[in-house]
Amino acid sequence: MKQSPLKDVAGMIRSFSYAAYAALISFTVHAADDDYANLEPWADTWEHWAADAFLNGYMTALGEAPLLPRSAASRRALLAAFTLDKAMYELAYELNNRPDWVRIPLLGIRKLIDGPW
Repeated sequence: MKQSPLKDVAGMIRSFSYAAYAALISFTVHAADDDYANLEPWADTWEHWAADAFLNGYMTALGEAPLLPRSAASRRALLAAFTLDKAMYELAYELNNRPDWVRIPLLGIRKLIDGPW
């Protein structure tokens, strides 16, 4: 089935979130509560800039190919929708399989609600 390439881009963006927060959770699982709070901004920063670099590189490589909406606002809205859809899927998966990891998709959902890119 044909679909927007932004669906795959959204999946990659969510993967950066998983990489950052899975590492943070793993590193702080036996640490003091304030260790997580002190390190979370670093995980968030890495996630943001990794996703930003990937997205900028993707858009540059895509160039003027007619695969995406022409307006930047439309592309951002579509990417936000696909990213939210992916995060909701992850939430259901984690609730059913790894409840200890449920915070990762919840953080992604919260960030999208607060304002995507």
